[in-house]
Amino acid sequence: MDLSLDIQTAQNVPLALEPASLGQRILATLVDGAIVGAWWVLVPAGLAALGVIDSTAVIVVVVLLPAFLYHLAFEALLEGRTPGKLLLKTQVARVDGAQPTLGQYLLRWLLRFVDITATAGTAAVASVALTARSQRLGDLAAGTTVVRRRRRVRLGEVLYPAAPPGHVAEFPEADRLSDADVRTLRAVLVRLRLSPRDARSVALARKAKVAVERRLELEPVAMPPEAFLKAVVRDHVFLLDRLAGERVESGG
Repeated sequence: MDLSLDIQTAQNVPLALEPASLGQRILATLVDGAIVGAWWVLVPAGLAALGVIDSTAVIVVVVLLPAFLYHLAFEALLEGRTPGKLLLKTQVARVDGAQPTLGQYLLRWLLRFVDITATAGTAAVASVALTARSQRLGDLAAGTTVVRRRRRVRLGEVLYPAAPPGHVAEFPEADRLSDADVRTLRAVLVRLRLSPRDARSVALARKAKVAVERRLELEPVAMPPEAFLKAVVRDHVFLLDRLAGERVESGG
């Protein structure tokens, strides 16, 4: 059995997703609201200075339409980000970690008039606070949520760690793990590195530690989950490298 089934997690993008906090979402909304408000004030003033404020077509196209389509246009063009979300380093994502479709952006934008505009944001705040994935009504309907933008992962954070010279395996049982098992552990460690304060990342690492101890038939190890998982992965690589070297030396 693949260790990922014990840990019950995928080895892909969702591992690194972390829902944006309610505070981040409110601040992003306020920033976007300030931008739209400034547009409402400054653009008509500019049109009046140009003497075209009496043109209905100009008002609709230049003043009303951009403000009306603000959120939909920015999210569709900037991969789920508005200026407010850019500032707060958040973006819209599907709950499976993939990029939302235009239809999903459209659906959450339409329901924005229900859970934000019509209720002054109270419905959105309540929904985000009460749902497991921090989703407002538009997110629930579209299958999306707002997540923190992940920082770039350095190459050294995803490569198998090399054992130092003279290394002695702390967990020689680690050679029982498969490559798929180790890929899963690496994914857990990457998520923990990306979101060290996220309760779900910490819980996932703890669950992985218990799963590895069970798989390797170890008594509970008195090590923090992150240190234990790193040691197991390091020993796994070390033992495989040593075995490969012995085969070369023996001509096998």
